[in-house]
Amino acid sequence: MFLTGKLKDTCTYQGIQLELDLTFDNILFFLEMLKDKELHIIEKILIGLEMLIENFEDIENLALEEKIDLYIFILENELGFVRKDQNDQENQGLKDDTQEQEEQEDKDYDFNVDGERIYASFLMDYGIDLLEQQGKMHWKKFMSLFSGLSEKTPFMQVVQIRTMEVPSPNKNNQKERNKILSLKRKYALDENGGKTADEAFEDIITAFGGKAGGK
Repeated sequence: MFLTGKLKDTCTYQGIQLELDLTFDNILFFLEMLKDKELHIIEKILIGLEMLIENFEDIENLALEEKIDLYIFILENELGFVRKDQNDQENQGLKDDTQEQEEQEDKDYDFNVDGERIYASFLMDYGIDLLEQQGKMHWKKFMSLFSGLSEKTPFMQVVQIRTMEVPSPNKNNQKERNKILSLKRKYALDENGGKTADEAFEDIITAFGGKAGGK
């Protein structure tokens, strides 16, 4: 919990201290890159490292396997990505439930599509202008505030519409059903918009055997 200490933007790998750019706007660009269908998984890793590590030149000559290991380490330990662990049966159910919840949440919103609503919602609830916070606000602080947005905000109202159940039809609710369906169509997210960030991360874990660990 970061309330007991400062949010850090450094990590150490193989004795090298790395300066990380964990500002929220950089991470949002990073997450969009992860969902790009045109990029190969290796390209995503290499581009991702350049985006996340300010002194990338210090690890530029590492072997590809080490870069993959470092990449996974940063995503897990610095960004809080969760992966399924097939070797930990005791925690498997908990991790699967967490993953399922995160994937469901990802389908309820899209940082790119909902950008203006999120901006307006931060301004409404917190008086925070996210444009003025670019290059400043840490990702973990952003996500804590994001998770706490009130139901009255433009963003949360749209999320409620997307997750709202359509009542079963009867002779008295046709008008209500039509209104709900119309709103759902208006604010629907593109189901073919690419994989979620968590799914892209899991692909990397699967492709490279799930080995990771900062050194």
